Amino acid sequence: MGNYLRNSILATLIYYDIINLALTPLDVFNYLINPFRLSLGNKPIKDFSLHDIWSELENLVKLKIIGHKNGYYFLNGRDELFELRIERMKIADQKWMKFLKAAKWIQLVPYARGIFASGSLAMSNTDEKSDFDVLMIIEPGRLYTARLLLLSLTSLLRSRRRWFDKIAPDKLCFNHYLVKNQLHIRHHSLFNAQSYAHLIPVWAPRNLFEKFYYENKWINKFLFNFRPAYEYLRRSIYKNYFFISIAQILELILNTKLGDLVEYLARRYQQKRIKNNPATYSSGGRIVFNDQELEFHPNSFEKFLIEKYNQSLKKFGIIASFEEKDSGLK
Repeated sequence: MGNYLRNSILATLIYYDIINLALTPLDVFNYLINPFRLSLGNKPIKDFSLHDIWSELENLVKLKIIGHKNGYYFLNGRDELFELRIERMKIADQKWMKFLKAAKWIQLVPYARGIFASGSLAMSNTDEKSDFDVLMIIEPGRLYTARLLLLSLTSLLRSRRRWFDKIAPDKLCFNHYLVKNQLHIRHHSLFNAQSYAHLIPVWAPRNLFEKFYYENKWINKFLFNFRPAYEYLRRSIYKNYFFISIAQILELILNTKLGDLVEYLARRYQQKRIKNNPATYSSGGRIVFNDQELEFHPNSFEKFLIEKYNQSLKKFGIIASFEEKDSGLK
């Protein structure tokens, strides 16, 4: 078991070292890179317990391959990551309050079915300049109407990041939308697996949360132990039944031929703007726009991270069965 687990733990620490994040044993357990993605022979791999993870982490510390401080583990020589994580967790606690205060207004938007925090905020790995990445789940057939109303509302409240903002501290960045009946993420990669495993449903019913991860079981091809745990997630928006009632009234008005016309016009207008935006065609990112999904990652960190990860594996003498690839960026 030693080599299987040791290389997987090292690979996981290598991955998170690139984003300057020290890990607890529970973090390593939850986001452990699948041993089958590494060149570890053909022996069957048993399940690993949290105790197995902790024991191997301690062995790696004794071998001076990794370091640790106060329950956090990191690559050897990266002691500063402990202080950085503590600092960023404190910043994230403050940002979470700001995020939930801004996001509560989304309950006014008709056809919004789920709000998920993603990115650095979901990992509590923020700095002072960080914005708030948001994944939205929308009712099918009203994707463009919901987005139009969502962006209009958050623009009015001055709470959203605009496309031309280079940095936008504490602004909502709506960079991914999925419709409720098509929750499968088509672009698979280690980067996306790690990213979506960290999603936090701040406003979403349990069944929607569970359906999302059921539709994306591919995550476990990359993360060996990952299991979504809705009941342990503590960040959420308190339901505002007045806001929800307004959204329901708007839906009654728009669940008509008038609503069909609004969706048609909103779709036509938004797709034209997306097509005419040069960022749509820039390399190193991905823009998706159809009736089931809208994704806006024109300048993704993914390609750099995956390349750095592959290089670091070789540096540590871990020869993977194959190099990890990005999720199909341009």
